[in-house]
Amino acid sequence: MEYTDIELSEVVERWEHTGLLTNLPIYEKQELAPIFDNAARIFLSKNLGEQTNDIIESVIFPICRRLYRRVGSEFDIENMVNLLVKRVTENKETLLKNSTEDKVNPIVAFSVTFADIYEDEIINKKQFNSEEYVERIDKLLDVMRQILLNEEMVSFVDRTQSDWKIINSDAKKSEKETRRWNQKIAKEIFDTVLKDTNRGI
Repeated sequence: MEYTDIELSEVVERWEHTGLLTNLPIYEKQELAPIFDNAARIFLSKNLGEQTNDIIESVIFPICRRLYRRVGSEFDIENMVNLLVKRVTENKETLLKNSTEDKVNPIVAFSVTFADIYEDEIINKKQFNSEEYVERIDKLLDVMRQILLNEEMVSFVDRTQSDWKIINSDAKKSEKETRRWNQKIAKEIFDTVLKDTNRGI
């Protein structure tokens, strides 16, 4: 569903009040709020028993948020909700157990597992094939080496073109300060690239 700027702003504001968008940058809020909206619409259209309804209500939004963090905004929400209903129905007894009996809350464990293994056609189309993945990792490791062994402070890595370009800073620091700074930049780039790679970007 496409939103106008005003509609998108209203959707974000509505979900902002729930606390489910806490600590996210605005662009992620603008992507995640419509996911919550669509998931809620699909979920509410189901005619489920009270127990199943309560369980799904407690897991659907954390699952959406974790799944979004893993694969981005492009996944089949309707398929995800249908599978979620099926899995909750199959695991209802376990999910209704008193969480104080176990060290791990069964609702939390279920949510994490579901979000981490869920796949659909849209997600699979976006994933890198084996050859592309190897190429991407080789490029990432090469850039890590260049950053970590750079004698100048690295400002950022421009990844807008196919050949990622390392941009150095004009600032001058001691060798140890430069090394620590470049390690920090390398870690940020590494985390970002792996996250984007998992999203098929």
